[in-house]
Amino acid sequence: MGRGMKKNNLIDKTMMQFTICVTILMLLATPLFYWLTKHYYAEDLILVIDTIKYGRDIPPLDIERDIMHGIMIQFGMIICIIGISVILIMKNISVKLWTPFYYTLNVINKFRLEDKNIPELPENNVKEFTQLNKAVTILMRNSVMSYNIQKEFTENASHEMQTPLAIFQSKLDNLLQDEHLTKYQAETIQDLYNLTLRLTRLNKNLLLLAKIDNNQYKDMSDIDLISVLDRILPLLQSISEGIVIKKDFKLSSMMLRCNSSLLESMINNLIVNALRHNRVNGEIVITVNQNKMVISNTSDKINLDEKMLFNRFCRPIHNIKGNGLGLAIVKAICDYHKWIITYKYADGKNNFIVTF
Repeated sequence: MGRGMKKNNLIDKTMMQFTICVTILMLLATPLFYWLTKHYYAEDLILVIDTIKYGRDIPPLDIERDIMHGIMIQFGMIICIIGISVILIMKNISVKLWTPFYYTLNVINKFRLEDKNIPELPENNVKEFTQLNKAVTILMRNSVMSYNIQKEFTENASHEMQTPLAIFQSKLDNLLQDEHLTKYQAETIQDLYNLTLRLTRLNKNLLLLAKIDNNQYKDMSDIDLISVLDRILPLLQSISEGIVIKKDFKLSSMMLRCNSSLLESMINNLIVNALRHNRVNGEIVITVNQNKMVISNTSDKINLDEKMLFNRFCRPIHNIKGNGLGLAIVKAICDYHKWIITYKYADGKNNFIVTF
């Protein structure tokens, strides 16, 4: 719509529509008012005129009763007209009047920061809705700008940290090979080396989250979940430290439309989480049934807080190794593919359910 469009506020437009509706209904009701006047207000007057015209005696008149009946009928007709006008305004005219608002609401519901697209909200002839669209557009633009700055900083920082960490880790690795180190020096360097490994994993996980948020995993393909599990599980069993990983596949195959790297990352994080939160000589059961994958692990701990479990840097059990990003990555991957991840504690087991 053009810039020169005349804009009215919502109250004025509503009142104008209501007035027009009442006026039209009153005009349509004119025959009824004519009938009411003829048969109630003017009935006795017409009778007197006809009587005089034909030379007859004037009969008894009931003017007061007719006027009262006419007033009541007229009052009821006016109430009905106003009521019908209100119904029409609420059900038809108001819907049309509020169409720009519902359009804006629909756009806001579909808006996603990660898409980085700011939808255009058209002008309309309602002053309040035009102001709302301008405010919402500014809010979305500022939100996308802040989001881009934050994600760009995270990604750049992660990339810039990779090389120094790799060099630092290499130097420490060389120092550990020195035969002239004392026991204290070797232990100190080993602690630093372990810290470097932890920083490297943290940096890698933050970079993965940034890439997921920035929608950088667009390559999708049809992948068999069963085949991926059969390939990954033997490798994970080798680092399980006595914890048995069992398979309970109800299906011979399950095809998923997803990104291969993200699927493997999700499975790895879920199983590593099950290993870390398991008990000595415990077990992990991986069940695939219909459109679900359930990873269960034995645990001596109480059930975890589902509300906080998938938050970044959340570590429900503080003496467990990890940087608190594993389940946050799982949640991000599930959200990216429109999958649902839920947690349930039952019979001494932690159960993570992924619904595809």
